[in-house]
Amino acid sequence: MKQFFSQRLQRHQKQMTRYLRYVFNDHFALISTFLVGGLGLYYSELLKTLPRPFPLGGVIVVAVWLFVLPLGRLVTLTKPADLIFLLAKEGQMTSYLSQALRYSLWLPFGVLFLAVGATMPLVVVTANSTFASFPYFLGMMWLLKLGDLSLQRIRLYQETQQQVKQQRGIWFASALAATLASIYVAPWLGLGISIFQAIWFLFGLKANSQLLDWDYMIQAEQSRLMRIYRFINLFTDVPQIATEAKRRKYLDWLLAKIKPVHSNTYLYLYLRRVIRGGQYGGLYVRLTLIGGFVLFFVDELWISLLIGCLFLYLIGFQLIPLINEFQYMVLTHLYPVPEKQKAAAIKKILGALLLVTAVLFGVICCLRLPFVWQGGIAFLGFLGFAGLFLGIYLPGRLKKMHA
Repeated sequence: MKQFFSQRLQRHQKQMTRYLRYVFNDHFALISTFLVGGLGLYYSELLKTLPRPFPLGGVIVVAVWLFVLPLGRLVTLTKPADLIFLLAKEGQMTSYLSQALRYSLWLPFGVLFLAVGATMPLVVVTANSTFASFPYFLGMMWLLKLGDLSLQRIRLYQETQQQVKQQRGIWFASALAATLASIYVAPWLGLGISIFQAIWFLFGLKANSQLLDWDYMIQAEQSRLMRIYRFINLFTDVPQIATEAKRRKYLDWLLAKIKPVHSNTYLYLYLRRVIRGGQYGGLYVRLTLIGGFVLFFVDELWISLLIGCLFLYLIGFQLIPLINEFQYMVLTHLYPVPEKQKAAAIKKILGALLLVTAVLFGVICCLRLPFVWQGGIAFLGFLGFAGLFLGIYLPGRLKKMHA
């Protein structure tokens, strides 16, 4: 069964690698670099203003650590067909799940490494600790995550729902005690508590039944994969995500604004696709909300300009493929509609969407920046960037796509 899990893992990693090259592209790297750099600068300036020691900082650190601990699910790679074809191998699934548990530790380790590393400066200010304590904190967090994943493995067996609920409270209490002890007493004490809880959940706690709950295990794995696919779907099409058309009657007034004339054929089709389809409309709303959320915590003009323009670019870039919609419809080829109408329609729709986003970002900047005139400058900067995107970048991009 260990070899069987390795084979499935190789296929899974090959599939994820094919998708991730679209996620971690140049645009994502550029935005991540500026976001991390801007937030890092803001964070470092904030730390300089804090008194030493800063007791409230310990509460913030503990809250952040407890927030990131549940991130990361047990990777079983089970499929719906396993309910039939692997049922005869149920007695050998213990080694399979042990392999799954070991593999599931790697991604949370990376997340915990970044979380602990990001909060270490605040820990130093809070508890007069040193950066040499970093291995203690990281080891503590990893062992706490090991306990969490062990509980998830026990839940895969029948008649364990109530048991896991009770043990989940014990796990949270031990995690809270370990993190508080490491901050306010000594790092080695938090590490010691995490070692005891990991041993208990890994070896001391047993399932009430030795029969697997196949339905729950398969459903949990499919839910985990769907969360990954939804994230990837922000950057590229994923066959596993089936988009549904929704009426959204409250937005019909936007379609009514378009005059039913020959020159507005593609304008109507594209706008209808954005409003009633889940892919482009959902993408636009999510990126706009994320950009507005980030801007709400920035009070530097140049950082606000940078972040706002980056999100405007990302929104526009991700919506450009809308021009390829309706290629499969025979009537769009038979009906005498000129091809240049597509580019004009895309430009109008992107212009309207970027204008709405620029206005929203401008309002947020006016509320958050120290002076209202700075918010006005940011708003003008957003409008200028949107104009450059529509006037210079978009025509070149469309020409390149149809070359």
